Amino acid sequence: MTDSALLEEFNAEAEAEKNETRGAVGDSGHFKAETKLGVIPKDQRATYRKVAALCKRAIKISDEGDHIGAAKHALKALDAGPDTALANHTVGLLLFRLGRLSRALEFYERAWKLDPADDEIYLNMGIVAWKLDMLEAAEKFYRLCVQVNPDSMSGMINLASVLRDQAKFEDAIELLRERIYLHPENAELWNSLGTVLSDSGDPVGAVPFYTEALRLKPNFARAHNNLANVYELIGEPENAITHFEEALKNPQDKIDRATMLHGHSLALLASGRLAEGWKAQRIRLDPDNTQATLFVMNCPMWEGDDLDEIRDKSLVWIGEQGLGDEVLFLNQANDLIDAVGPDGELRIAVEYRLVDLVARSFPKAKVYSHRSAHVEGRDVRVLPKIDKASDYWTPMATPLRSLRNSVDSFPKDAGFLTPDPDRQKEFRQQLAAFGPGLKVGILWKSLKMNARRARFFSAFDAWKPVLDVEGVEFVNLQYGKVEDELEIAREHFGVTVHQPEGIDLKMDLDGVAALSSACDLVIGPMNATTNLAAASGANVWFIHARSSTWTMLGAGRSLWYPQTRSFFGEGFQDWENTMGRVATELAAHVKATG
Repeated sequence: MTDSALLEEFNAEAEAEKNETRGAVGDSGHFKAETKLGVIPKDQRATYRKVAALCKRAIKISDEGDHIGAAKHALKALDAGPDTALANHTVGLLLFRLGRLSRALEFYERAWKLDPADDEIYLNMGIVAWKLDMLEAAEKFYRLCVQVNPDSMSGMINLASVLRDQAKFEDAIELLRERIYLHPENAELWNSLGTVLSDSGDPVGAVPFYTEALRLKPNFARAHNNLANVYELIGEPENAITHFEEALKNPQDKIDRATMLHGHSLALLASGRLAEGWKAQRIRLDPDNTQATLFVMNCPMWEGDDLDEIRDKSLVWIGEQGLGDEVLFLNQANDLIDAVGPDGELRIAVEYRLVDLVARSFPKAKVYSHRSAHVEGRDVRVLPKIDKASDYWTPMATPLRSLRNSVDSFPKDAGFLTPDPDRQKEFRQQLAAFGPGLKVGILWKSLKMNARRARFFSAFDAWKPVLDVEGVEFVNLQYGKVEDELEIAREHFGVTVHQPEGIDLKMDLDGVAALSSACDLVIGPMNATTNLAAASGANVWFIHARSSTWTMLGAGRSLWYPQTRSFFGEGFQDWENTMGRVATELAAHVKATG
């Protein structure tokens, strides 16, 4: 690529900055332009000085937020020294900050080949791989970083963090413990060890390490942020809010600030401060929030504050997060249909597997499927053509600030989705053939099980007291690979969990709505399936790993689905008490309905 073409690319990316990230996993990249004149041949030292000066200038300008001005200096450096690692490293870093991760990796690789002894190149390659969810590659780069420079604290901390994200908790703990022994005054190390413990499922055990990090560095924003996350996990959202506010006094960069603001907004919701929480939730769409879905739309965005703005208008209402959240937020659909009025039109854009169910449920609305892609580590969502012909668009959670800003604003009726009645009838007949007992659908895990998500799902063994309840015919609602768990139920618990026929539990969501609503009861964690069941009017018992989540909105139960119940224990992951309580209540329910 020519310099002019690369500059054009930089310009295009800067123009689209509102839809791009400029950082990665808690960092915006590392760079130092040390002059290495001692190892540079004399006839090349003048060139190297020029390249180094231009690169230093480029990074300084980039740090101030002017990426195009920075790019001009970086390209001059690349033109002056195309075969210098420093110039290639600088261009790679600027591309990374603009969110062009794959392109950044190309220049990092060029720099690495030119200077394999520069530990910071490996560090930055690791950050890109980590951001792209290439965890094994990231681990390799970080190991090379600390091999080249055993004193690299950033390399060691990032290596431990990548091991943590691969659920190699013992390896990460040992790595950090050894380094803390050598550097007990380093707050970053204590903070990292706390995060490993928290992500392994021991948030209470993480508290002393975060506390020590803050003793060593009282204004350490990341430690405050992480301690806030711990308090949220153990059911103390007010304490979480306090530490998020402390963290926000001194964020490291814009990405950290966005992350902290998002956590703060969820803590506000978890504590029941709905109006404040929904207002603060605007940060979920900020491109500096690395978890934000990026939208490419061709009509004005409605901010959700004034319902009169959309009266008699066409409004595209588009899903913004996961499938379960799309179902949850459809709770507002009838209110939005009323808000646009008979001369307006609500255009609902959902995941394609939901289209038939949503169209049947809201015949006054037009229903479409949005399109999504994972690009350069970010989720990008579009709705081709329809948005151009609409007055406004808005993400699904945005109207909550007008429609669901108090406990009393939630509907009191059970169910807002309409399952296919013919399929409901077919499933009821199939369920009746399973036996005379109460028909209870169960599910216990998510297919998206990384180290952090796994904390919120119980092991299948924890279900034994529930499956021991007599007078129940259990029905599998868990999609994915379940053969091992069903075998455990048969061989170790002596219970048959019936497999329904004529349905793909992952792809046939219209069928899942019909099947789950045909059951007498559904029990499971809050995910897409239990949300579908509850939204379809089923009697659902949600199982939670903690007593306080943003979805419960400080009420101790789900306001979204008034017919449901929520079960949780003391603290975090108290599965024994939680599942014991579910078993006791299920036995009572069988007796009451028998």
